[in-house]
Amino acid sequence: MWYNIIHNNMDKPKKVLLIEDDQMVVRLYKRKLTMDGFDLLLAFNGEEGLEVLEKEIPDIILLDIMMPKLNGLATLERIKADSRFKNIPVVILTNLGDRSDDVERCKKMGAEDYWVKVNINIETLTDNINQILARHAQQ
Repeated sequence: MWYNIIHNNMDKPKKVLLIEDDQMVVRLYKRKLTMDGFDLLLAFNGEEGLEVLEKEIPDIILLDIMMPKLNGLATLERIKADSRFKNIPVVILTNLGDRSDDVERCKKMGAEDYWVKVNINIETLTDNINQILARHAQQ
């Protein structure tokens, strides 16, 4: 349902920037998202993610917290401080759990949502992304 709403303009697939250092997660998300028609941009740490943003503007960013070089929170802070990128929805990905103070901190920093990786159902990943994109399209 959401897929049809978001992808009714088939000449321009939605771009997802995945900033993630866990190769297993990257392979899983890459397979699912490309199969479902998204253009996937990849970065393996926060510094690479910011470099990708300088070249291409995604429709949504999936951002891991625990990464080498520049962690997800520092990356989120830089994304939201830059007027070119601040309106891109960012979803935090973590295996740290979903303590309410962590979730609240990320949302105060500008994250759209906070997903614990082990709780993500890969079958509904596309629907979850499309729901976020639909909300942003209405704003």
